[in-house]
Amino acid sequence: MDGDAGAQAEKLYTEAVHETPPNRNKLDRLVDVLCDHPRLLYDSFFAKAHEAAGIAVDIWHGTGDMISDDNLLILTPPALWGWTVMEETVCHAPPQELRETRYPQLAQQFLDLAEQTLAHPDTTPGPVVRRTIQALTRFWPEIINACISLKTQSPAWRQMYEAMLQRADSLMQLSENSDDPALQMHLAKFLETEATIFTAVPQPGGSSRSTLSLDQLPDSHAYISKAALATRGERARQQLLRLLPSSDHIRLCNTSFITATINSIVYLMNLRPQFCEQLLERLINWYVVTNSSEQTMTHLQSVVIGKTLSIALLQLYTRRYMGAYSEVLERALDALNGPEWVRWQEQQARERERRQRQQARQRSQARRQVPDEDPHSTRWVPAPEDGQDELAYQPAPGADAELGAMASQPSSDAAGQKRTAHADDDDDEEKQMLLLEESAKRVKLGEEAKMKKKSAASAEERRQIAVDTDQEMEAEMQVALQSELPFELPSMDEMTSDARQEHVVEAIRRVINGSERVRKFIEHKRVLHSVDAASGPRLQTLANGLSTNSKVLEDSMVMLVRLVTNCYVMFFEASRTEASPAHMDASSQWNEMQECVEGVLQSIVEAPRAQYRLAMILLYELWMSVVVTDPELARTPEKSDSEYTVLALYLRWCERIFDAIVASSMEMASQQVERAAAETADGAAVVPQQQPELDELLLEFIKDVPYLPLALLSKVEACLKSPSTAALGFVTLERAIEQRPPIFSAGLDILLTYSAHPDRATRVGCIRAVKKHYPNGASAQRISKMAGSSFKMGVERATKQSAEMEQKVAAILNQVDDVSMSDDVPMSDEAVEMRKTEAAEKKKADAFAMRKQGEQVIEAGLVVHMELLLALSTKNMDLLTIVFDAYKDAPLTVQISIRRIITPLVKSMVNTPAKITPVLTQFPVGAETLAQRMIFLLCADATRVPARELVQGVLGMCDERNLDGNFMVFLVNGMDREEALKRLPSIVGILDGSDGPRMLVRESFARLTTSSLNRPSVLSPTQLLMGLHDEAVVSTGQKAVEAVGVYEAMAKPDGTRVFSTPVFDTALKLLAEQEHVSPLMLQTADAYYRRRGGPAGTVIKLLQKLIERKVWTMDDDMVQVFVQSFRTMLPGTLALVKTVPHDALKRMVEMDAQLATAVRGYVSKMSDSARKPYRWLLH
Repeated sequence: MDGDAGAQAEKLYTEAVHETPPNRNKLDRLVDVLCDHPRLLYDSFFAKAHEAAGIAVDIWHGTGDMISDDNLLILTPPALWGWTVMEETVCHAPPQELRETRYPQLAQQFLDLAEQTLAHPDTTPGPVVRRTIQALTRFWPEIINACISLKTQSPAWRQMYEAMLQRADSLMQLSENSDDPALQMHLAKFLETEATIFTAVPQPGGSSRSTLSLDQLPDSHAYISKAALATRGERARQQLLRLLPSSDHIRLCNTSFITATINSIVYLMNLRPQFCEQLLERLINWYVVTNSSEQTMTHLQSVVIGKTLSIALLQLYTRRYMGAYSEVLERALDALNGPEWVRWQEQQARERERRQRQQARQRSQARRQVPDEDPHSTRWVPAPEDGQDELAYQPAPGADAELGAMASQPSSDAAGQKRTAHADDDDDEEKQMLLLEESAKRVKLGEEAKMKKKSAASAEERRQIAVDTDQEMEAEMQVALQSELPFELPSMDEMTSDARQEHVVEAIRRVINGSERVRKFIEHKRVLHSVDAASGPRLQTLANGLSTNSKVLEDSMVMLVRLVTNCYVMFFEASRTEASPAHMDASSQWNEMQECVEGVLQSIVEAPRAQYRLAMILLYELWMSVVVTDPELARTPEKSDSEYTVLALYLRWCERIFDAIVASSMEMASQQVERAAAETADGAAVVPQQQPELDELLLEFIKDVPYLPLALLSKVEACLKSPSTAALGFVTLERAIEQRPPIFSAGLDILLTYSAHPDRATRVGCIRAVKKHYPNGASAQRISKMAGSSFKMGVERATKQSAEMEQKVAAILNQVDDVSMSDDVPMSDEAVEMRKTEAAEKKKADAFAMRKQGEQVIEAGLVVHMELLLALSTKNMDLLTIVFDAYKDAPLTVQISIRRIITPLVKSMVNTPAKITPVLTQFPVGAETLAQRMIFLLCADATRVPARELVQGVLGMCDERNLDGNFMVFLVNGMDREEALKRLPSIVGILDGSDGPRMLVRESFARLTTSSLNRPSVLSPTQLLMGLHDEAVVSTGQKAVEAVGVYEAMAKPDGTRVFSTPVFDTALKLLAEQEHVSPLMLQTADAYYRRRGGPAGTVIKLLQKLIERKVWTMDDDMVQVFVQSFRTMLPGTLALVKTVPHDALKRMVEMDAQLATAVRGYVSKMSDSARKPYRWLLH
């Protein structure tokens, strides 16, 4: 059977590797065959797998001969297959006869190759590095488990363990230094494995599903230290938390990486619950801080990660063994407030109600049974009839016994044992949920029972007092209302002028009399409320929806306002009938009548929250009279002809009530902020608390009031002026302009005004509200104009501040200090020079401090005026043209600030650079540095390939506008090979001997020769070196020489060279074979020999090749460099003298005196016969 499988495996391997590129599907099938017949793994296939992965690693690290990209693409699939086969070999228990012989050798080869791969992760394709990490992660617990279970003292097994320990250290170091999200995802799994297996299980048979834990290790082992492994577990746990990215590690803000890290942390809490509180606190703190920063995560990332975290914690919360940590998990879920947690709670509430109804039906049926059917019952107790006092009802003894049994459940059935419907380890869902809910309510039911028992004695007394008071006040009001004759309003058209006037006067008189009684009524209720404040009077709801203790107070207020509105209507009808204008001035009775309802208004203003519904009813009554008396609404707040009209009365009421509501809402918001600050200072919260809900009373008034004068909306600005109430202001305005369109324009103006507020929370809130209505809204043009004007204003202000700062700095530097005298005593020349030096240093320090402070002030002011424009630019990139236009004329200090401020916006466009490319490529003259900064930010992550749209756009711009290589440096890894070689002269052309251009060119070389995710490098190291010797690059002269020097000097952080010596050997050989040979090649060879210490034989062979190609027939520059190299390589080149024709040799010795002396000495030592042709040289 194994023979047939071996033949099948050999056939699959041969077919797979002989296809171009190798057939991945056949390689995967080969792995399945090998796994089904593991004996084949220990024969020839492990060697083939090791060879496939090893050859690829040698080539990627520059130690092989096959250096073309085609070979790299061909070798990658077999390398991945090789790691899979090696992993399957070492991660399965070997046969007994191979355990001490063959298996340790294979495992050591596996670990050695892993060391070679991890030594150069930057030059190895990402899939291979990640596959290596995955194999080591799986092998780590296997080798420890085997060392423990086998109890062997074999040196081979100890060597395997120590080698794996070193590989684990390498992975930990790689996790601490790498910024590659794809790589860190696999490293997070490795850290999760270490943190799990090197930690003890909290209790036997607990939550752990792992086959290995720290408590399984013996206290004493020949070479395994339990304490050292425990330290590794703690370090892995801390590093796993540090992987969560922040604004300082923007490259790691990748959704897939963050979700993978979160899942690893939650899974670790699942396997090791003892770390739940520690890990959860750090995790939630990170999410709250990161979610509040737009510079770290986008909105979509925040939503996805929040949902992932909420679902993972909810699943963890439903595990039975997490009961001890249920409170911590509940606080975390409340802080996240995800929809999954809300739905789960609602589901539990519905289930609880269903069980309560079922239990109530069971108890009702039990009460109606005959006595002998219930062994616990001694008599039949009927259910309470309608109207019977529930306190007098006693349930059946059986029901008491049932409740008592529920209340006596052990504390282990705590709230943390809530289970989902799909939990695989919950055998009885109904029983678990019943015990859960009863245990959770036990404390609350006990407290309610105590409160009822305590207040039962005085409840009846308070109820009776309230009833007596209500009856007394009702009687008084009825007497007051019946003391006057019934008032009827006849038709005005049927009355005479005097009768109409008399009726109006009578109506006003009734209002005045009624208002006096209502005023007394209000004062009486104030006294009553102050007396009952401690006991808490009961509120009763009337048929009209109002609530009061007396049942009639609010009705009397409504009746009084209606009398007032009737007076206005009567007066309007009388004036209309008589066709005479209505006179309402301070001398008339209308002034007195408006004062009659002042008590009602004052009562509402004193408690706007409690009297809100009453206020709305009265405002609608007043507005109806406004509509009746002025159907065309000809009188507006701007055209009101008298302050005593019903419109003026409505406006006055509306303003007073609105002021009271604004003050009440601001007070509540301030109290919430102070309470939250106090809780934070006390450290009471383990996890950050959820943001308190904002008071919606202000919003409700704006939506409900029948007519809102636009001038009143400006009163909301009082909220925006204080940081503690700013959220109330901009959230209210944001919702109000959406839900009440007539105030949209006025509300938007306020939000735009405060979008440049110094307080950042206020500013960001207003900007978010404005951004919702841009660019599709009707006010988009007005918003854009406001944003541009604000930015230009900020630039102008910053320009003035910059000029003032420069003047102050110049004044400091130009100060003249008299240091020749000290206390009127002349000083020596040395002392004077020392004093001058000290004074100059102090002036420089003072000037630097002044400049630093000025730059901070300038940048802070620019941020205030620039954030709105940048926020809108995410939806309309054309707005960035405003930034470019202002940038080109701004002073240097302002330009630097603009570049810093615009950084988060440009970074957010990394995944969608096509949106910003059209604006970027049209930058005006003078804004080159800003454009270069934006290109750098879009391509800052060297592991990502720049978008093709960005590369083509920038290259087209450079061709059209004849721009230099500074714009291409960070785009080179997005070019193809032909484009890169074509643009190489432009990149080399930026070199000028200074460090800045050298760093840029070095970065471009690194990007050109580094492979990215799923893509090989644009140029191999050899191709790049040969490209630097291209005729177009050589034509740059000294810059080409400097570029080769930059290439040769590139080093890694540990000091080793980036490009290996074989790269130079191969490149020099190929260059010598080219049709056109440049002097730069020999200069490169010279640098290779002198700086690298390369073998002299390589350079001598190169010179020999040039002699064969008759170098003396080439350009004079080439001959000159050849002679210099020939002299440099002495005495090794003396053997080549015989191959040089006499005329050429004569020319060489004439060009270099040192070479002539060396050649003469060499010839003089020849034999007479050999020396004879060179007599001319000796004489």
